Amino acid sequence: MLAKRTSIGIVQEILRMPGKKKTHIMYETSLTYPQTIRYLQYLTERGLIEVGSDLKGKQIYLTTETGQELLRHLDVAMQYLGLGESREISNSRAG
Repeated sequence: MLAKRTSIGIVQEILRMPGKKKTHIMYETSLTYPQTIRYLQYLTERGLIEVGSDLKGKQIYLTTETGQELLRHLDVAMQYLGLGESREISNSRAG
């Protein structure tokens, strides 16, 4: 069974996709259109991504320096906690 993604996990996915169009982000993250809009707006308002244009003038989303810094910190935290894309928290206790 697949584990449910967290909002932080979705934010990480989006920050790892610089230079993508809205529809590409939507499909690659498996979000609905309204969810995609909410996440993009949330990240843009916080200065983690910004809107740009590709060579054809199409709107794309770019990860800012602040977004890249946040992504590095999140990656370190996830590694420290032993969490990642393919890991889940075990219900067993050590000891």
